[in-house]
Amino acid sequence: MTEKIEAPVHSDRNHGFTAADATHLADQVQQLKPSPWTRSMFRLYGVMLCAYFCACLNGFDGSVMGGLNAMSSYQDYFHMKTASASTGLVFAIYGIGTISATPFVGPTNDYLGRRAGMFAGSIIVIVGAVVVGASTSKGMFLAGRYVLGFGVAFCNVSAPVYVGEMAHPVWRGVLMGVYNSFWSVGSITASWVVYGSHNLGGNGWRIPLYCQLISAGIVAVFVWLLPESPRWLVAQGRNETARSVLARYHGEGDPEHPLVRLQMAEMEHQISTEASDKKWWDYHELWNDRPSRRRLLCVVTMAVFAQWCGNSVVNYYMPVMLENAGITSEDTKLMLNAIFPVISFLAALIGARMMDLLGRRQLLMSSLAFCIVCFGVVTPTSKFSSENPSNSNMANTTVAFIYLFSISYSFGWAPLSPMYIVECLETSTRAKGKAFAQLLTAASATTI
Repeated sequence: MTEKIEAPVHSDRNHGFTAADATHLADQVQQLKPSPWTRSMFRLYGVMLCAYFCACLNGFDGSVMGGLNAMSSYQDYFHMKTASASTGLVFAIYGIGTISATPFVGPTNDYLGRRAGMFAGSIIVIVGAVVVGASTSKGMFLAGRYVLGFGVAFCNVSAPVYVGEMAHPVWRGVLMGVYNSFWSVGSITASWVVYGSHNLGGNGWRIPLYCQLISAGIVAVFVWLLPESPRWLVAQGRNETARSVLARYHGEGDPEHPLVRLQMAEMEHQISTEASDKKWWDYHELWNDRPSRRRLLCVVTMAVFAQWCGNSVVNYYMPVMLENAGITSEDTKLMLNAIFPVISFLAALIGARMMDLLGRRQLLMSSLAFCIVCFGVVTPTSKFSSENPSNSNMANTTVAFIYLFSISYSFGWAPLSPMYIVECLETSTRAKGKAFAQLLTAASATTI
């Protein structure tokens, strides 16, 4: 248990709370040594786990199509090829669905709350999963992919914002870093389900598509058991409810805990100063002054670079890249595709732990540098491998650097890409800013 420190300051429930009081509370918080193994922290981990499944369902889709693209039964049913215009459209329509959802995501989070956003997204994903799983034509399959992209947009905005606002301040970096690491959990599940079903033939390709229901179903069932984000509650004027949430998950049940009082004071001051935006259609607060424009620049950079540094190409076209490297066996391609996210997940977990030790910027820059080097090697070696199939050394080098790229990306960009955006934005612009980032991410992935 964390030792309670008595605070002889004005209550932050009163208007008399001053900057000196806040400074005094901050000094007290610095003296605290909270443990990550208390009962309230384990309750918080359970809350976070439900939100993490939103990243899981996104990761599942990111890998399930890459794996299906290498399955002959899927290709034969829809008359697809591993690399063709039709295949590109199947991948792109998902991003188009995500882009279409952007105008609705921010208002849902601002007016109805973060939980409502996660719930809406999971329900839409369930509908999309049923449609793609039951598809009997290419048009029906494309429609299902569009619905999936539309639903995932809600989850991709609501969940990281919720995690950032619910995370314990002492371990916020780690808890937020683990969020996007769960993308790899979904990816691992999808890759191994695809590998396990590829020998079934017939309609075996439908099994991975129906498995998309699992993560979405977990979120839909359990999300209303979660507490609402305390920052959203304060923005709605429900300060006492927010205090209760913070006390339960950050203050060992004590509403007068220094950490609870300090967070309440900070949120009340910030939100009263920012004047939370109530116009659902108005995004001008993202760029109406110089600090906002600087934040927006960070958001744009993170959203675009996260896709254009090569991650989308590897996730969706892994079988194609392996084929270019001279690996033509369907079983081998699917096995390598299944091992790929396991390594990514381990690297992402290490990166999540290191971000508070190394700092956000240093981790991002070093990760990007290694990604550039790896792709710089993969490009020529894959070309030489396809032209000289008998040269196994080139093929092995290509595969090795594809995996090294994944490790580099997962170590830095995977845990940080959603977290950095959330941390850059103010409370009043967080949902709309994250929705705008999601728009840019989807647009960048679609162009690829």
